[in-house]
Amino acid sequence: MGTGGVVAAAALAGVVAAGAGGLAAPDDEPWRALGLEVVDRVTQDDPECVSHSFGQVHDLLTTTPCVSLTRLLMTVRDDKGTLIAVSAAWVQFERPEAAAEWKRVEDVHGTGDISPLSPSLLQLDPITFTAHHYDSQLLDTTVVIAESEPVKGQPTPELLKDVATVAVRTPRP
Repeated sequence: MGTGGVVAAAALAGVVAAGAGGLAAPDDEPWRALGLEVVDRVTQDDPECVSHSFGQVHDLLTTTPCVSLTRLLMTVRDDKGTLIAVSAAWVQFERPEAAAEWKRVEDVHGTGDISPLSPSLLQLDPITFTAHHYDSQLLDTTVVIAESEPVKGQPTPELLKDVATVAVRTPRP
């Protein structure tokens, strides 16, 4: 299936795809600073978070629900063909205190997470996001989380961490 097929399939699923041949791509400047370029991306907006979460993160969301969720899955590559998958989420709450408490739980490895979008939306094989290359940011009532994993090639752990750091500073789609 070509990129147009991905866009059509994603549109049917309530997802927006962008990238080569798709919709307008995001600003690549932060990625170029790492020697990377955006290959493809897909986003999805949801009015709730509980059904897209697991673990203690899920439990907290049942008592302190979010008011909106935007999830992003994208791939970036370098000039050697290394391909990295990036999962990011913007989780918005009614109050800054609720966002800060949720971030406190989310930032502890092994406490659960927001489920990433399916890699099949970008024609990728399944990816296990381990949270070993993770970053987060609190912006008033919104918590931004991101993690990255190698898809092809052998990126360094430092590069994978840098990718997550750039992703949490990416504007909400």
